[in-house]
Amino acid sequence: MMDNTVQMTDFVPPVAMIFAAGRGRRMQPLSDVLPKPALPVPGGPVVSWGLRLVARSGIRTAVLNSWWLANTMERTAAEAVPENLVLRFSREEQLMETAGGLALARDRGLLGTDGPVLVVNGDGVLNLTLEELFRRHRETNDLVTLGLLPHLGPERWSRVTLDRDGLVSAILPPGLPAPSEIPLLYPGVMVISREAIEALETMPSGVASALWAPARAQQRLGGVLVSGHWREVGTPADYLEHVMALLGDRTNLHPSAHVDNDAVLRCALVGPGVSIERDVVIDRSIISHGAVIGAGARILRSVVLGDVHIAAGETVADEIRVTTPSLANDPNRCSNEAS
Repeated sequence: MMDNTVQMTDFVPPVAMIFAAGRGRRMQPLSDVLPKPALPVPGGPVVSWGLRLVARSGIRTAVLNSWWLANTMERTAAEAVPENLVLRFSREEQLMETAGGLALARDRGLLGTDGPVLVVNGDGVLNLTLEELFRRHRETNDLVTLGLLPHLGPERWSRVTLDRDGLVSAILPPGLPAPSEIPLLYPGVMVISREAIEALETMPSGVASALWAPARAQQRLGGVLVSGHWREVGTPADYLEHVMALLGDRTNLHPSAHVDNDAVLRCALVGPGVSIERDVVIDRSIISHGAVIGAGARILRSVVLGDVHIAAGETVADEIRVTTPSLANDPNRCSNEAS
């Protein structure tokens, strides 16, 4: 048993990179207030799931890139990092996209010089087991190895197919699979070899063109099934739906929130800095980051985020209410809003 543990430890990459720099356009207007990975969910911000995954996998150093609302993103991640994980930041002056962000972190010496890198998208709620991903990458000639799941919705998300050797045979757009196709889902977790990391150019580029396409051309883009749970939080509707699913029939209160004893909360996520006055009813909603809910107000199936004041007696149903913070609150809120 002890020998197996040592062997498995040898498979673990020495460092991880968490992508958290994007603008999050599909999540607007919520991403006008917070970067998508900083949005609150039960158990912490969205990015906390990626941070815990890295730490639980045995990796002790992670790098997180930031650009949009960079101060907020970095502060949120720093507050959520597990004790056994050292977190470093790679702030981008212009959005470098995913592969470009990796190249910039490499140039800054943040990714070390040896071994592969685990890459995790910071904007998904995920709870995965990665041993098979690490094993596949260690035991093959893959430049890049994708962690994959049985597909949850082929008509909604892109599909990946593998050949008999576990190499990616196709990356297909959302759509109805062919009768013989076994569609797989990429949940945003992969291992990249040092060879592929060193070959990246320091320029804005995505992983599909800068990493996956060259690896496929060399028949060195692999994939392997991992186990666990993943859920995208790509739009406000996705976000609210998944938070409600995580809550079940519970209510989650941040320690800094003030809730009057006469308020009624059913299946609610109440985040930091919130004030909820007497006789308020909140049902299947998210209230966070400084929102004030006046006496007797009713919040139903809605998201209220930021410095928003809901008037006494007002009803908010099936709505998104946000107040964008002042630029002074985050001086690195960039004017260039590339996706």
